[in-house]
Amino acid sequence: MSNAGDQSGTMEAGDAAVHWFARLQDPSATGEDWLAFEQWLSASAAHAVAYERLETLWVELDEKSDGIAAALDAPVEIAAYRARKTGRAGVSRRVWIAAGGLLAASAVAGVVGLNTFSVAPSETYATPAGHTRQVALADGTTVWLNAQSQMTVRLGRGERNVEMAEGEAVFDVAHDPKRPFLIQAGAHEVRVVGTRFNLRQRPEAFALTVSRGVVEVRESNASGAAPTRLVAGQGLTQARGASAAVRAVGDPDAAEAWTHGQLVYSDAPLTAVAADLSRSLGIPVHVADAATGRIRFTGVLAIDDKGAVLHRLEAFAHVRVEKGPSGVVLRPR
Repeated sequence: MSNAGDQSGTMEAGDAAVHWFARLQDPSATGEDWLAFEQWLSASAAHAVAYERLETLWVELDEKSDGIAAALDAPVEIAAYRARKTGRAGVSRRVWIAAGGLLAASAVAGVVGLNTFSVAPSETYATPAGHTRQVALADGTTVWLNAQSQMTVRLGRGERNVEMAEGEAVFDVAHDPKRPFLIQAGAHEVRVVGTRFNLRQRPEAFALTVSRGVVEVRESNASGAAPTRLVAGQGLTQARGASAAVRAVGDPDAAEAWTHGQLVYSDAPLTAVAADLSRSLGIPVHVADAATGRIRFTGVLAIDDKGAVLHRLEAFAHVRVEKGPSGVVLRPR
């Protein structure tokens, strides 16, 4: 009885996996579809196993697509097939390849096609302090990397992957429901199919602000939990050491201002301002002590000239800038 029940459960999971695979290949798949799929996938280990097997089959068929297509075009001799049935002759290997291709195609409800986008090797992009960079990826996605940032990109057949252990970037992701865009940023995973957002992964905090589309964020060690879903005009922030992220209204223009040479702050601690200036100016900027670091700053700093930026900071934040051989130190007046 238990074996029959297990088999039935496996078949149900397999049927559901076929349904989800076909649904997510459809260009009309929505953010709601992806969210429902994530909930189904995390509801049972059998679901994850069934879907993984289906994806494996997809990859195997894609790799053998040329051989399958040739076999399907080849003539099939009925006599040879009948001889095989009676044990008098062997069926052509090409016939069996064709049959296997047809069976595999039916197993995924007719959604198996030839994906012409080849798997690209991993590629790493980086910017040193004092420099920004714009990167055009092969899938049509554009990424603006802020100073002192690094990301590794791998564009695969089934998904597009980015790893960004530290840095800040604006992602304008090309819409492709068949290949979700996945970003591993420290302790957070970000999933999109086509949208624009600013992602900041720094030692002091993780922050994400959406300017277009829908973005899903979850903690890497909480794969079973439902993701936080953000739409345009929303943001998510989690300070280092905080137990949970804070979701709030976001300001996309302020978040992306650095792409236009500006740093925008609203009641930010001076430690954060100093860290940003170190990266943007390419020179070490420190606060004199912890009390100075707690000074709050609200304003806009144009990153046009090092001396001019520091002079403005002196006027706006009521601090004194001291320059020395080891960099710049900010002291209270």
